[in-house]
Amino acid sequence: MASLLARVRDAGESSSDEYTRVGEEERKPLNAYREEADNDEQTAAEIYALKRTIKRTNLYLKVLIGLLSVTILALLSLQGPSAYKTIKEVKDKPKEAAKEASKGAPKPKQLIKTPVPDIPMSKVTFEENKLYSERPNPETDAAWDALLPDGRGFVFIDNWKDYDLPPGEETEWGMIYSVAVFHQMHCLGQLRRFSWMFLDAITKNNTEEQAAITEMFEKQNHASHLHHCFDYLRQTIACGGDMAMEWPRTEEDGRRFAVDGWGIPHECKNWDHIMEYMDNHHFNMSMNSQIAPLEGAAEAGFPQSGMKQKLKR
Repeated sequence: MASLLARVRDAGESSSDEYTRVGEEERKPLNAYREEADNDEQTAAEIYALKRTIKRTNLYLKVLIGLLSVTILALLSLQGPSAYKTIKEVKDKPKEAAKEASKGAPKPKQLIKTPVPDIPMSKVTFEENKLYSERPNPETDAAWDALLPDGRGFVFIDNWKDYDLPPGEETEWGMIYSVAVFHQMHCLGQLRRFSWMFLDAITKNNTEEQAAITEMFEKQNHASHLHHCFDYLRQTIACGGDMAMEWPRTEEDGRRFAVDGWGIPHECKNWDHIMEYMDNHHFNMSMNSQIAPLEGAAEAGFPQSGMKQKLKR
């Protein structure tokens, strides 16, 4: 009997131990499940909070966009009349510009009012023409004289006050003005004439010609005229500011070092259009067609033709 009780007791203890072990093993997955459930609950809360934040942000953006739209519409309504005025001014600007141009207003990029229309530009390649560098003779003199239009570079300007011009030279036919480019040509013609006169008188040792030149300079004031041309042409060249790139010519032996300016392209005002303007506006009462007349040359012993002139330059 005692052994039976002992056996029952042992079985009970063994059963109790086994039950405890099973309970511990089952408790582990239950704890893990609770942790996962807690994590899921935390994640759901975060997602919910994020959704609320997004909704709130979207609401703020909608309100902001609405306010901006209202502001823009208000500004447009205020600017409407001035915007219309600006558009109208842009449309009317060409008409007003044409009207002002007729009054002598400066054209775009012009700093000075002028009666001369826009002269188109042309590409001109400089080439040597010995007709203009040889000594004076009937052919070369004619070529130089042909550089001046009728009227020797003087034009009529009736509405000169519209261009803010001071009075020109009054004639019985109207107010006349000199066009600068032909004044410049005249100065160059004077330098040409005198350089050859000096050269011939010196190289030939011709004392009579030297005396005649001296008399011209002392009595006829040609010296100041010549000196004026040096300074006038200096400023003319600086004003034109030709920035064309020049390269050296090729010598017969292949060397390249001397720059003579020939074969170089330049941007130039179209000479034909210049002469066309002069033909339409020139002073037509000038009796002198020479580019470099020498007043007093005949009295000094130099032959002169066509000395009748109404204008001196």
